[in-house]
Amino acid sequence: DLLDSDGGEIRVTCFNAVADQFYNQIEAGKMYLISKGSLKPAQKAFNHLHNDHEIFLESTSTVQPCFEDDKSIPQQQFHFRPISDVEGLENNSVVDMIGVVSFVSPSTSIMRKNGTEAQKRSIQLKDMSGRSVELTLWGNFCNAEGLRLQNMCDSGVFPVMAVKSGRVNDFNGKAVGTISTSQLFIEPDFPEARMLKEWFDREGRNTPSVSISRETTSIGRTDVRKTISQIKEEKLGTSEKPDWIIVSATLSFIKVDNFCYTACPIMIGDRQCNKKVTSNGDGKWRCDRCDQSVDECDYRYILQIQIQDHTGLTWVTAFQECGQEIMGISAKDLYYLKYEEQDDERIGEIVRKVLFTKYIFKLKVKEETFSDEQRVKSTVVKAEKVNFPSESRFLLDLMDKLRGENVNSLAKTDNVILNTGVNSTGYGNVGIRQSAPVMNYIGSTSNASGEIGLPANQVGQYGNQYSSSRLTAAGSAGVYLSCNSCGGMGHSSTNCPSVVNGQGQSYGGGFVNKISPGAGGGSVSNECFKCHQFGHWAKDCPGLSNVPPAYGSGNATPGRYGGVPKQRVGGF
Repeated sequence: DLLDSDGGEIRVTCFNAVADQFYNQIEAGKMYLISKGSLKPAQKAFNHLHNDHEIFLESTSTVQPCFEDDKSIPQQQFHFRPISDVEGLENNSVVDMIGVVSFVSPSTSIMRKNGTEAQKRSIQLKDMSGRSVELTLWGNFCNAEGLRLQNMCDSGVFPVMAVKSGRVNDFNGKAVGTISTSQLFIEPDFPEARMLKEWFDREGRNTPSVSISRETTSIGRTDVRKTISQIKEEKLGTSEKPDWIIVSATLSFIKVDNFCYTACPIMIGDRQCNKKVTSNGDGKWRCDRCDQSVDECDYRYILQIQIQDHTGLTWVTAFQECGQEIMGISAKDLYYLKYEEQDDERIGEIVRKVLFTKYIFKLKVKEETFSDEQRVKSTVVKAEKVNFPSESRFLLDLMDKLRGENVNSLAKTDNVILNTGVNSTGYGNVGIRQSAPVMNYIGSTSNASGEIGLPANQVGQYGNQYSSSRLTAAGSAGVYLSCNSCGGMGHSSTNCPSVVNGQGQSYGGGFVNKISPGAGGGSVSNECFKCHQFGHWAKDCPGLSNVPPAYGSGNATPGRYGGVPKQRVGGF
């Protein structure tokens, strides 16, 4: 694609031998003088430029570099559209856009319909229009610009990126993907980029944006963190489609036998065949797929490794790219070390360097059939050493999310308990888990603050207030509280007025009058709650052997006030 000083654009095309003739002469960003080309109508199905014609080069055409630095010709020309406009564009439209990169997914390999593999990486772009869009990087963009973007985002830097010639698709809402003529510019230096950067630093970082792309499988998969034990517990991989998960785990064992296979090196189009080849016995290797024999084969990883986290361990398989990422050496080099040079010491050094390294594994979990037996197989799609700053941010965000969910669940339980007939005098708007009999032990050594959802410095306050609560009649649904020491309701055995630390100390005068009718408000009698005699405490009671058990059987517990219903939670 050519650009001149007037801002006009035109495409130049050539084929076969002519393409080979000019291929090494042309470089993006350089200026050229082109002559003796033919002018033909543009094929709009393949040409998105705003020009009705294109130049066709022939063997007699010439392409000469211009060494003069002509400032009148711009390096690039953009026609930026805000992301909000992309939503209204037709499918297969070509668009220029600029935005802040807010998210980058790991690169993954997918299988095309023609049987070839392709690299894919998804990122999210947002701009000042209040919208965000998914941009899919294909091929070399994944490992060049894509890897740079991921490293920047992992380090907390969210760069501005301009996209030249991205193709709109409507597979998931509206999204944009790179094509062969696309160009990506990271942190460019022109007015639109500076303005966007200033907006993001000022307010855009915390400004929510609405995505015009539905959450795609790839991005959704990235967010699914699992532990190893959950693979079995949740029966992952047993459905019709595979499960894609992320696991943070340590590599604990590597099988060094049969770690690779012999592969076909023949190129099919722009991809290598990679099918397994067999030795002919004459030094050559035969590929059944290509129906050819070759002098040398390639070696590709099929690595069996064991990974583990705090919940368990499992075996996974890592193929070529992932295997090389883990081992740090090509399968061919490792094969020669093991079988040609037989350098066990060097192999042991390589393995020891890798063992007990922590990775973020992206796994494909799928049930497959082996010898008429169904087994769940986990395949490594991506393996990256843990970036501890990024991992720490993820865990902190996860903790914040769990706190938010906990607050919501407490709020829901609040409504259930407050509608059970419990008088809310002194009860407050306290959110209590349904599985929290710890309420009856508010003054005990249990972590009441954690169970009830209160700040630690408020537990004593609410604990004292419970002494004035009034409860529902026996048999009603709700939460039943009773003291295990005196059998009374409205307080726990820890702050029971009959066993406080010495006379004169009280946890609520209203309840004390019930214990000692003759005592003044706020005072405590020295009546023994076991034999109901005065003059000694229960621990010094002379008639312990004649006193009924403190925790009777049946549906009632004998106490100061006769039969008291057992404690119940949630009406069960």
